[in-house]
Amino acid sequence: MMVPSTSNHSPQPPPSSSSIQTTTTNLNYLLMTPMNNINNQQKENYHHHQPLQNIKRKSEILPLKEELIENNDTKKFKNMHGNSDFNENKYDKCTLTMGDYYKRVGDQVIAFKVEQNRYFYARIVDLAPTYILVHYEGWPPDQASWIDYNGIVSDCDTVSFGPKGKESKLSWADFKNFYYSAAGFESRKNTGLVTDVQMNLHHCPCESERMIHPERPERLTSIFDSLHAKRLLRYFRRIHAREVTSNELLRVHTFSHVRNYYPLLSNTTQEQKPIKITSIAALLNYSPPSSPILKPTSYGVGGGGPVIKIEPSLQQQQASPSALFNPPELLYKMDCGQLGISVDTTYHPDYSRTAAKISAGGLIEIADTIVRGELKNGFALIRPPGHHAENDAAMGYCFYNNVAVAVSAIMEKYPTKIKKILIIDWDIHHGNGTQKIFYDNPNVLYISVHRWEHGKFYPFSGAPDECGQSEGLGFNINIALNESKDKPKAMGDTEFIAAFYHLLIPIARQFKPDMVFVSAGFDAAEGHPENLGGYNVSPKGFSLMTKIVCDLANELCNDRLVLSLEGGYELESLANSATASMAQLLSNNTSFKHSLNGIKPNLGAIESFRTIVDIQKKYWKCLPTQSNFKFQLPYEWKAKDSIMNRPKRDVKKPSSTLIIEGY
Repeated sequence: MMVPSTSNHSPQPPPSSSSIQTTTTNLNYLLMTPMNNINNQQKENYHHHQPLQNIKRKSEILPLKEELIENNDTKKFKNMHGNSDFNENKYDKCTLTMGDYYKRVGDQVIAFKVEQNRYFYARIVDLAPTYILVHYEGWPPDQASWIDYNGIVSDCDTVSFGPKGKESKLSWADFKNFYYSAAGFESRKNTGLVTDVQMNLHHCPCESERMIHPERPERLTSIFDSLHAKRLLRYFRRIHAREVTSNELLRVHTFSHVRNYYPLLSNTTQEQKPIKITSIAALLNYSPPSSPILKPTSYGVGGGGPVIKIEPSLQQQQASPSALFNPPELLYKMDCGQLGISVDTTYHPDYSRTAAKISAGGLIEIADTIVRGELKNGFALIRPPGHHAENDAAMGYCFYNNVAVAVSAIMEKYPTKIKKILIIDWDIHHGNGTQKIFYDNPNVLYISVHRWEHGKFYPFSGAPDECGQSEGLGFNINIALNESKDKPKAMGDTEFIAAFYHLLIPIARQFKPDMVFVSAGFDAAEGHPENLGGYNVSPKGFSLMTKIVCDLANELCNDRLVLSLEGGYELESLANSATASMAQLLSNNTSFKHSLNGIKPNLGAIESFRTIVDIQKKYWKCLPTQSNFKFQLPYEWKAKDSIMNRPKRDVKKPSSTLIIEGY
């Protein structure tokens, strides 16, 4: 039997013939709706085992009549999106044949799980032209994986459930009914979700129990758990991620940088530029000299201890013995004892390169699906993040600049449809890499809302007078926030919404983009420590910011909007904030009325906004002109039950929690 593949991302280990015996069947993938043509580049990226000619489509396989009845989920969806008429012929009907049996979304199958090198009971979650998304029963929802259809078998001698055991048939039947209902069909035309389990293999090889690296696999897991608990996963159309190609990377990154993390390229040596010594987390930086080959070269954020740089000629002595290829930037010894890139960026020799390629490629895939008109918007649940990666350097947990790569790919592929793109970056850290890549480009407007503190907050760039250069002058806008010296106070919902309302919205309307990308970092969320965040934006605040960009996309560019995960490191606040943002993409039904505890930004924000207006008014005539403008939000947005007058909660006995297993 051919070894089943989870996707094209990595070689698959063959299962042991002594422990696994299977009965193979001829599996035909049956699709009701016409699929888009798969071009040669996509074929090359997928590396699927079955030729495309083996993919069969049958128009006579229809969902059963009883599955088209309106259920509670249908009514719920219509309340969210409006009561639009639908036609049965528009349903995307997917069925998988296994011998004499038909398997449909929600049905149980036996699927191969590469990480455990064995077969498990699984449920079909979604179907694509060459791959099947399966959820392994008894495993967390983030372990769902795209596998090719040779990974599904009809029988197996050694098959089991995951650690949590068998899941509820009723729960999965409910998911199946929703998938084939009117609500399911409509929801999969609205919002897409792209992710891949292999991105969670990227981690620090130290596996230390005494310290936690902020950018870690649990970030995606926490968001998935939140979406699953709130039963939101069923509303997304799942997009299969692929690896980015070297040509796509070379549109924004230098050859030497791409070669460092894409070892299939030429090994021709080029002179390396000095590496920038910068850091996000001071807690990762200090390690006292313990060897003559080490020497301190710089200091961490906030005056932390010295960072240790290893001499390049002796790098291999410190590298992992299992590494077949280590990038030349892997020079800095972190507090955990392992080598890092640009002080604090973890690198696993076996997994990090692949994860970075899938992260960038996945964002391109969902953006492309949106431009084709198959979706209105989408969320790329990806890691490692990207907005700190410059054209010639990895830094700040970022290897490739995911958003920049996707923007360039989309503009090149659709030159007549997508001529101008707006990038909004609400991560608390300035996107130095995105700014640098598009600094002279008049067709890409970059607007960043970030903490600056007069250049004392990582990455120390993003000053308000950094406005672009050459033809791109005026198309780089840094809404750089500083605390007031007289009344220092952290920024929160009111300050971010005011920045959007008074600065971002009018500028975006004047620019008139054809598509909107958002570098959606959630490290401004409440709960982050001072060195990684220090702000107090709530999940409600992120929901309102998402509503603003949704409304802008609807008004300006036919709803074309994609959010890409950047930062966010405190797991609970990250999960809650990202979930609130993603829920807004699904429904966009949040009202601004009575939504904010305050409508007056703090003094630091007002001073920062005035500085920005003074600099940008020469490029954008839509900004406020009064010198004493207060940047206050509409009065009706103020909550009636704000913190000061919120009524006391009734103390009630805790109710039993519904156990959710199906999506």
